[in-house]
Amino acid sequence: MSTARYTQLPPSYDDGAANNSAAEIGGAALRPGQPENSDDIPDDFKYGVTVGQSEISIRHDFIRKVYTILTVQLLATTAVGAYLRHIDATSGFLLQHVWTVYAAMAGTFVSMFGLWWKRDSHPTNVVFLSTFTFFEAYVVGAASAFYSSTVVLQALAITLGLFIVLTLFTMQSRYDFSNLGPILFFALCAIIMVGLVQIFLPFNKTFDLIIAAVTAVVFCGYIMYDTYMIMNHFTPDDYIFASLALYLDVINLFLAILRILSDRD
Repeated sequence: MSTARYTQLPPSYDDGAANNSAAEIGGAALRPGQPENSDDIPDDFKYGVTVGQSEISIRHDFIRKVYTILTVQLLATTAVGAYLRHIDATSGFLLQHVWTVYAAMAGTFVSMFGLWWKRDSHPTNVVFLSTFTFFEAYVVGAASAFYSSTVVLQALAITLGLFIVLTLFTMQSRYDFSNLGPILFFALCAIIMVGLVQIFLPFNKTFDLIIAAVTAVVFCGYIMYDTYMIMNHFTPDDYIFASLALYLDVINLFLAILRILSDRD
C-alpha cells in the first residue's frame, strides 16, 4: 500500500511511553484535574487548616458565626437574668431552694460534656450549646438577683466595653498571645483554690475585693488569649467551641466586676 498521500507519519508509541515514564519519575503520575501541589487546593478543602490560614471569605464567615452565636447567648442570658430580677419572690425562692442553683451548675457541666462528645454532630452540638447557655443563664441570673439594678447595669456596661476593646486590640495586634496560656491557667487554678477556702473560711471584704480584681484581670487576659487562639489555632469548623470559650470569658468577667462594684459599696 502506498504512503504517498499521507503528509505526516503517525506518532511513535515509544515516544509516548517515554514521556509517561518521565512523568512518573519521583512520584505517581498525575490524574487529569489533579492539582500539582497542596497550594493548588482551595483552603476550605484542606484538612486541619486554621482560620488564620484560610481565605478571607472563610475567615469572615467564621467570625460572623462565632459572634452571632455569642450575641445570642449573651442576649438569652440577659433575658433570663432580667426575668429573675423582676420577680419579687426570686430572692426568697433562691434562698429556700438553693439546690436549684447547684442543679443548674451541674447541668452546665453535663451539657458541656455532651457538647464535647457531639462536637462534630450537627445540630446535636447546637442543642447542647443551647442547654448549656440556659443553665448558665440561670446561675448568672440567680447571682445577680441579690445585687441592685444599678450595680448590675454598671457591671454589664463595663464588661461589654472591655470585651469589645480587648477583642479589637487582639485582632489588630501581632503579639503572640498564646504565651499567656500557662500564666492564665496557673492564676485561674490559684483563684479556684482560694474560692474553695472561702466557702469554709470566709474572708473579709478587702481581701474579697482583691480576689475579685485579680479574677477580672485574669479573664481579661483570657479574652485576649482565646481570641488569638480562635483566629490562629482553631479550624473553620470549630465555631461552636469558639463561641463557648468567649461566652465563658465574658460571663466570668461580668461576675468578677459585679463583685468589685458591690464590695466597693
